[in-house]
Amino acid sequence: MISLFNTIGFEPKLVLFDLDGTLLDSLPDLYSASVSMADALNIRAPSLLQVEQWVGNGAAVLVQRILANQLTPQALDPKFDQALALFMDFYHQLGSQQTKLYGGVEVLLEELQKAGVKQGVITNKPSRFTQPLLSQFGILRYFDLVYCGDTFAEKKPHPMPLLKAAKQMGFAVEQCLMVGDSSNDINAAKACSMPCLGVRGGYNHGLDVALCHPDWVVDRL
Repeated sequence: MISLFNTIGFEPKLVLFDLDGTLLDSLPDLYSASVSMADALNIRAPSLLQVEQWVGNGAAVLVQRILANQLTPQALDPKFDQALALFMDFYHQLGSQQTKLYGGVEVLLEELQKAGVKQGVITNKPSRFTQPLLSQFGILRYFDLVYCGDTFAEKKPHPMPLLKAAKQMGFAVEQCLMVGDSSNDINAAKACSMPCLGVRGGYNHGLDVALCHPDWVVDRL
């Protein structure tokens, strides 16, 4: 049995992975783009800790949080459109120079593929960045589907992308496993009764992912 399945005692037919904070440590580039955006707008730049706690719901929400300087913005800032465009441009220019693949990830992906387990990525990251990142790190070839934050009308924590993935691959939700580092991943899985695995060490708004009560928790993949 695959090592991960040995650990959790469950053998899914389809494993769905979150991207940022689960497969990739992308915080340094997200932080750099956030600071550059703030500097361009002449507003208060966020700290690294703030960006770490604010990522996970997509670029648009991160920008709103930076503009409001808090996790839960009360209203849409008039500078939002300009700020989002700046953030996207700065992030694109960085070219993921500081982003890294977490240790053990590629070994696990290869192990799953060799065992015939289907795999997918479900991320809230915009598609313009997701596919290039997966290609850059040489792991796109492992995935049978890739759903991004702009693939559907809804994104995590809404369960729609997870349900779409299970249907596309022809599996019941009970035969799938959602793997992620944050409440967005765990809540999306719980909303459609899909088994879920929480991975510590990512970006869960500064909280232990175990507090979201996933079915299983591991310290690393």
